[in-house]
Amino acid sequence: MKKLLTLVLMLALVLSLASCAMLPEDLQATINGAIENIKDAVFGTEDPGPEPDEGGEDVPHVHDFKFAEKIHAGCETDGKEIYRCECGEEQFTVIEATGHDVKLLRAEAPNCTKGGTNYYGCAYCGGESYTESVEPLGHEFSVSTEPSRFAFCTRKRCTATENALGALGTYDEQLTFNFTEEHEAALEAKYNEILNAVNSAAEYDPALHGYQAEGALADEFAAVDALHTELYELVLYAIAQRQIAEIDYYCAMTDTALEERYSYMMDYYTDLIAQFYSLSQPFYDSCYRDFFYYGMTEEEIAAYLFDSNALADEEYTALKSRNDQIELTFNSISNPTTDSRVPTLYAEFVANNKRIAEILGYDNYLDYAYENVYGRDYSYEDVSEIIDYVAEHLNIAFKSLYGTYRYYMNNPLSGTSREEYKAQMEYSFFDNMRANETLNDYIDLLAFTSNPDKQITFSDELNGLVSNGNLFYGKYEGAFVTYLDAFDIPIAYFSYGYDTNFTIVHEFGHYMNEIYNRSQFSQSYDLLEMHSQGDEMLYLAYLKGELSEKVYACVENEHLFNMLATVMSGLAIDAFERAIYTDSYDGINADKIMADGTITSDEYDYLYQSINKELGVEGVLSNEYWRYGMTISSPCYYVSYAISALSVLQIYEIAETDGFEVAADAYLKLFSYTDENPDMTADEVLVYAGMYSYNDEQLYIALEELFATMD
Repeated sequence: MKKLLTLVLMLALVLSLASCAMLPEDLQATINGAIENIKDAVFGTEDPGPEPDEGGEDVPHVHDFKFAEKIHAGCETDGKEIYRCECGEEQFTVIEATGHDVKLLRAEAPNCTKGGTNYYGCAYCGGESYTESVEPLGHEFSVSTEPSRFAFCTRKRCTATENALGALGTYDEQLTFNFTEEHEAALEAKYNEILNAVNSAAEYDPALHGYQAEGALADEFAAVDALHTELYELVLYAIAQRQIAEIDYYCAMTDTALEERYSYMMDYYTDLIAQFYSLSQPFYDSCYRDFFYYGMTEEEIAAYLFDSNALADEEYTALKSRNDQIELTFNSISNPTTDSRVPTLYAEFVANNKRIAEILGYDNYLDYAYENVYGRDYSYEDVSEIIDYVAEHLNIAFKSLYGTYRYYMNNPLSGTSREEYKAQMEYSFFDNMRANETLNDYIDLLAFTSNPDKQITFSDELNGLVSNGNLFYGKYEGAFVTYLDAFDIPIAYFSYGYDTNFTIVHEFGHYMNEIYNRSQFSQSYDLLEMHSQGDEMLYLAYLKGELSEKVYACVENEHLFNMLATVMSGLAIDAFERAIYTDSYDGINADKIMADGTITSDEYDYLYQSINKELGVEGVLSNEYWRYGMTISSPCYYVSYAISALSVLQIYEIAETDGFEVAADAYLKLFSYTDENPDMTADEVLVYAGMYSYNDEQLYIALEELFATMD
């Protein structure tokens, strides 16, 4: 410390000397150099910085760099950490770019039939994006052990089926339309060959031409009869082709070519039938009379000739052809409930039918239809008594069922209960697994065992229907079964909305009758409907042990209400047609409707509304129901639905009181009565099956008691 002080004093002395006198130039330089050396020795060679404040010392600045901020690195750009001194000076270190982090950003999952897409890109900036396609998963079908038990895809939310709708639309070759000009030519040639042979034969002489099992005349007739058999087979083939043309048209209603083909075949069919029956009179006039009409009484021959001549009448064929065209026009109407053409078309249709009945020897078309078309055991006058029975014993039950029905509609089931309900009442048998399985389980229980020659099960026949190509699915709204005599095969038709379980069992009842009896017996349409509606009632009884209690209560109420609604609607349609075809009405509002002594087409809606009011169903059932087509497609038919429904409600009642197996036995007797006596009437068949006839008031009393227990 002393040394430093001495040096400072010496420096001060030297400086004072330098400032007090002018020295020689070389001495001055030497002194200045010495001074600089002393300064370097004391203070160092660095700049001492600014002059210190007055009264203070001069302190040198040292940077103190501290972390100030961080700029993050991007996928493609560097980042840095910045350090800053309080004086503002900065330093930084570089953070290298991270590069893209490419990951799966989003995925559209594939399903059974549609592929998916994976979307990739940088998770940070979205750069370097690309997509990757994913193949459809394909269906995972359950195992199907029978054609009627469809395999369903087990993947969630997939409703695909296998061996269901995919099997429809592929038919046996014989069920493919194949009617050509060559077929027409063959029919015409065969007809002319027979006509020439009969006209060339001797005129009938009872003394010479009586029936004989053997002989020249017998041999001569045998040759002509063989030609007639060939013609008959050709006619059956043409009829089957007309039926196939109808089915094809129903399967694709918008195809004008199919519509034209169907229209042509209807006209051709009418002319063909007229031509075929025109041979009846020539055979009668010829020496072949007793051979051709062998086994028939004179009364039966006279009736057959009358019908044959009527069917061959030109006026009849013209009226029949016009009615066919009216039906086609009606089918093209999209909304018959409001279309003004419907009453006009129907009025013409009715007038044509009235004239047809006259040509066929009937005073009234109702008499003709009841007896000749539908084979009923009662007249249209008898229906009035049935209406009285219904009004007395079932109107209250109907309204009660309707009230419960409305409650269920306003308070619908939910969740799994809703799905369980829909499987029976709304979903298609062809594409809903629960519906398909439940109906198949029911079908498995039914088999004919009373006749050892007819060991037939419903299950085998349902499998055959689905797999053999005689099940059609189309656009025409409805479902039906018909029989093709030429091919000895029944076919079934369904459309969307008409393929629920109750509709399937309904039509399958018809189908099983065709299988069991092969159309070899003449059965009334009432009995035919008992086969179908009886199957519905037996199925309803079966469901009682298959559905949850809450769901079954809803299904039971709805179907019983629908069955009684069928009774009411069938009776209403019949009353409507009775009024129209007889041009008379004495019910509610008769004074207004019959004010001018007749019923005009502009009064049809009011007439049907009045009939509904008289039956006590106005406000419950549609006042426009008569417009839906049955009055044109199937005139005087729908009373069979009412009679049948009343009859087979007993099957449900038997199941309730005596059990399912007893009810099933009664139902199967509706088919197998033919083993006992194929000539039974419909009411006799009911008694044979252990049930009341629809003519017996006890039926209505029993049903009244049944419905009373449901309140």
